[in-house]
Amino acid sequence: MSRRQLLLAGLCGLAGGAAGAYGIVSLSAGDDPATAADSVTTVDPAGDPERFVDLATLGPAVTVAIGRSGRCAVTVGATIAYGSTEVDVLSQAGAMSFEASGANEIPPSLERAARSALSLGGVEVPFSVTQPVASTTILENLRPGRTTFTAKYRTEGGSPVPVFFSYRSILVTPL
Repeated sequence: MSRRQLLLAGLCGLAGGAAGAYGIVSLSAGDDPATAADSVTTVDPAGDPERFVDLATLGPAVTVAIGRSGRCAVTVGATIAYGSTEVDVLSQAGAMSFEASGANEIPPSLERAARSALSLGGVEVPFSVTQPVASTTILENLRPGRTTFTAKYRTEGGSPVPVFFSYRSILVTPL
């Protein structure tokens, strides 16, 4: 099975009430990592269109030491899936951003998000979209010190069908 077929099979299983399998992978270098990455492969739905929230499986999250330059690159990515069971309607979107805590406090925002959006009319149902997305943001003027970056999620659009996030990852590299 391809990755897309496995994801769709997992989405169908979760929609039917079956439990999905998941894995978590974290990479870091010692107590004071220069670059850190984390990923979560579980499939979780998000349903809050007004604000960024945690999913049932938290994260991913990493902690890095911001140096004297006060700069870092943050990359977030995920596979986003959504669809519709209503005739002639599909207007849905998902966004993955990050928040920072510790030496630096930064709220999640759409300006720093990886997003997938689709609005269609006249489609046959059921209809689904599965799309990998990623976004890199360069942050500047940060305070030196340990900062934790945690992925956050948001839905947009009018479809009653949930937006699912899987294969979620975050990579933070101090510059």
